[in-house]
Amino acid sequence: MAHPLATWFLWFIIYSFIGWAYESILCSVAGRKVVNRGFLNGPVCPIYGTGAVAVVYVLSPLADRPVFLFFASAILTTALEYFTSWLMEVLFHARWWDYSQRFLNIHGRVCLRGFVAFGAMSVLVVRYVHPWVSSLTARLSSHATLILAAVLALLFAADLAATLVTVLGLDKRLRAARELIERRLEERIPRLRGLHAFQMKRLSNAFPGLDFTRYHEEWQRLREKLKHKPTKL
Repeated sequence: MAHPLATWFLWFIIYSFIGWAYESILCSVAGRKVVNRGFLNGPVCPIYGTGAVAVVYVLSPLADRPVFLFFASAILTTALEYFTSWLMEVLFHARWWDYSQRFLNIHGRVCLRGFVAFGAMSVLVVRYVHPWVSSLTARLSSHATLILAAVLALLFAADLAATLVTVLGLDKRLRAARELIERRLEERIPRLRGLHAFQMKRLSNAFPGLDFTRYHEEWQRLREKLKHKPTKL
């Protein structure tokens, strides 16, 4: 029998992929262009995977009480979204999404629309989707489960590391850009090339509301430059 953690990790990846597909389709239709939604480069949105496995682990006993399941899961997942927004702002000094203009929002981090959507999706997951997902992973042998989980974990870790290097490094670049701009030496700002340019352009497209709180003006200039070649900063 495979270690339970390996199975739960597979569930996390599956729900992260489902969340990525949902977000990407929604944003692509709304923006009328293909959008690779999510913090990471790969087809996963970890916040959805985390929310789904948390709901399944904590609230599965409410599967036969859909009304209670709806409100309990909506509260849990909305709290997760709020905490994630706050944590990412603390870590990266950036707001990745802003619901300030939406009805009944809390500090622009969460809103009523998300509360309802997450509650409804959680009911579907617990009552209908997870039984199918669980039966699907149960067909794998113990050995196959461990190998698949290990491979996916390595890919996930590599993607996360590459993204973190880019985003954390951008803070330093924006600070250097501000100093050069203040000294009227904007032409000396180094260009952002290769993987860093690709990742920042993707993040800019994936999060239209992304704003680096300490370097708002510098980020807006970079965002404009990312739309053209060559890309500076």
